[in-house]
Amino acid sequence: NLLLAMLPFLGYLVIFKYYNTLRAITGLDEAIQPNNEILPFLDRLIFQCLPHRVLSTHPNFVLDVLAAIPYLVHFPLPVLFVLYLYFNHRRRRHIYAFLWCAGWVNLLAVIVQFLFPTAPPWFADTAVYDENGHFIGSGNNEAGFERLDRIMHLKLFHNIYGASPVKFGAMPSLHVAWPAIILVCRPWISPQFGIFHVIWIAWAAMYSNHHYGIDALAGVTLAIVVNICMMRIYCPFPPVSIFRPEHDAEEGRASRKQGCLPFQV
Repeated sequence: NLLLAMLPFLGYLVIFKYYNTLRAITGLDEAIQPNNEILPFLDRLIFQCLPHRVLSTHPNFVLDVLAAIPYLVHFPLPVLFVLYLYFNHRRRRHIYAFLWCAGWVNLLAVIVQFLFPTAPPWFADTAVYDENGHFIGSGNNEAGFERLDRIMHLKLFHNIYGASPVKFGAMPSLHVAWPAIILVCRPWISPQFGIFHVIWIAWAAMYSNHHYGIDALAGVTLAIVVNICMMRIYCPFPPVSIFRPEHDAEEGRASRKQGCLPFQV
């Protein structure tokens, strides 16, 4: 059961780890160049402005710290939520459905980033080209978090984002998608806190110049669509969704019939 639930996520890890190699082998690195224009165009179309520029107009240390918190929590977040599900006996049966949902969201997101790479705002706003249109240089991957690195005299965010093989994966935002996955799979604490977490990291993503507004919307939309598809189309495990809270008892009976309760490896 655990291996089946992890299959989509394992597919994501393969594409993510070998992203540049796979693009080189398939010729996509030359055929499809990172797009710098479509995301700001969509932001202006939807929001009538560039939200990341509005939100980052007056940066300061307090806002930098508030933005850094959800970004640092992002990395252990799925593990923490799985542990929460495991030690919550009433929700232990939801582990497989959560992993299935999270895996498909990550896999679909990296496929989009693989086929249609898009530049984040920190790159689009700082990139310098010569008179022939050849790229000269740009700001650092850590974007707005470079200010915290300077204050702390560390290269924490620089090392984190400098090591990522996906430099042009702005859309959809998996930073925003992860809290959205937890939200649609029935969040811990409360739905209100789940919504707050999504809004918090969406703000942080734009304030730090890591993402456009459309990236955040795409991340939330992807999580919702995958969760609905689990209910309406296919899921090898009893689906869990905040959109069907009244079906908890029914899910429990289905879990017991399929031998998914308690959690089994």
